[in-house]
Amino acid sequence: MNNRRNRKGLTRYCLLVSIVSILLSGCWDRREVNDIAIVIAMSVDKEEDGKYRLGVQIPLVSSMGSLSGGGGGTSGNESFYVDSAVGKTLHEARAILQTRMSRILYFAHYRVVVIGSEVARSGFSKPFDIISRYPENRLTSYVVMTKGKAIDLLNAHPHFERFSGEAIRELIKAVTIPVSIKDMAQMNITPGIDTFLPVFDPVNTQPKGDSKEIEGTGIAVFRGDKLIKIYKRSEVAGIRWFQSYFNPFSFVIEMDDSGPISAMVLKGHAVVKPMIRQGRIHFDIQLYASVFIPETLSPLDFNDKSTFNEVERRLAEKITKKVDFILNESKKHRVDPTGLGLTFAKRYPKLWEQKYKKRWEKELPHITFQIHSNVQVTNIGQTTNSLMKEGL
Repeated sequence: MNNRRNRKGLTRYCLLVSIVSILLSGCWDRREVNDIAIVIAMSVDKEEDGKYRLGVQIPLVSSMGSLSGGGGGTSGNESFYVDSAVGKTLHEARAILQTRMSRILYFAHYRVVVIGSEVARSGFSKPFDIISRYPENRLTSYVVMTKGKAIDLLNAHPHFERFSGEAIRELIKAVTIPVSIKDMAQMNITPGIDTFLPVFDPVNTQPKGDSKEIEGTGIAVFRGDKLIKIYKRSEVAGIRWFQSYFNPFSFVIEMDDSGPISAMVLKGHAVVKPMIRQGRIHFDIQLYASVFIPETLSPLDFNDKSTFNEVERRLAEKITKKVDFILNESKKHRVDPTGLGLTFAKRYPKLWEQKYKKRWEKELPHITFQIHSNVQVTNIGQTTNSLMKEGL
């Protein structure tokens, strides 16, 4: 009796082990590193015939010892490879690219998507539909726009990084307002805020340089998914106060005949209070900034409190002008990159749903606002006067 039970138990055990062994027999869909081409950046352009050009930048691991780059199908000692294909859709362009690749294109690690000006003007929603279809696409990747062809940005040869895609990613985090694919999608579908993207362009090194470096040149503002306006770098500081992520930036103020002072805004945020005033939407905007003075060509004495207060007043005046400019531009072009509509919707949800949600674009030119800047100079360096005057 016991022997029969032992045999049954042994049979069941062997059967269980056999089933588990079948399930754990190996990775049938495995991909070896040597079988894939890892895309680190891609570009999207629109051709004159309406088709889309998909460009990819791929590191050449076998040539990573070289500091040079390659584009348009080059190889040899280059450290990266740039190629592109044209199709009616991005998927078709991707499929055409794959037909001349000995390795499988792998998009799970790309960090930057560059869109060209024609894509921005005609609308980015249709070509970006592929992003939501492929699970390997990264919603945390950054999106930028360029004024010309997007693939030209991939073919640039920055000297501090091996790949232009990596250089763009680092510049986004350092000098502009980062926008990911997820951010762009949320802004595009959320009433009360309009999409904006940082703009980067390939530029020659100065003076008379032939090397193509990459420079952040401004911000592009969209209505829906179509480009409305590109603002220069000096004009977009006003948007920064309304973002959860604040990148430090610098500007210069003039102190009458005393000379210019350089200022770096280290921290900044806005407190926006919407209200209804005389039948119109009004916003009371309080700006807060922490400023460092890294340089002054003025003989001002920072030991003098009145001088110190005057500097803070001039800084507040400059910051107010920057925000005032971008808000008036928003009214003029009927776009809302600062998200004032979204702030109003949170304060007056019923009124927003009933009256303003579907007509915010038409209401924007009629809003009013008042700006109050609160600036605190937190650091003027190691000395109160110039080192050349008083020493250490």
